[in-house]
Amino acid sequence: MNKEALAAFPNAAWRKSSYSTATGNCVEVAPTTDGVFVRHSKHPAAGTITFGRPAWISFIREVRMGGASANGSATVSRIGTDTLVRSLQTNVELRFDQDEWAAFIAGAADGEFDSLTKLAAVN
Repeated sequence: MNKEALAAFPNAAWRKSSYSTATGNCVEVAPTTDGVFVRHSKHPAAGTITFGRPAWISFIREVRMGGASANGSATVSRIGTDTLVRSLQTNVELRFDQDEWAAFIAGAADGEFDSLTKLAAVN
């Protein structure tokens, strides 16, 4: 986890896709001045992956298209029906089940995570 970066934003406004399940377990994101933090809402202690603005834009595009990862911050791979998001800068790996990842993809497809300004306004 990038503890220094996360410590700089102790009141980060975490948000999930509007498609999250009733249990609320999902990919959780929070805007920063330079990008976005990502964590698993069910396992926040598992760590946080930090994306700069250009990497976040690439990541969201990749999520929508289901293509190969080229964002420079994290890779996305499948383990059975689960999705693994692995940081390229730290040892953080976030594993999401099929429903959790599907909710994130649906939100991304609807543009819920397109801009940091939009994210900050929702919170």
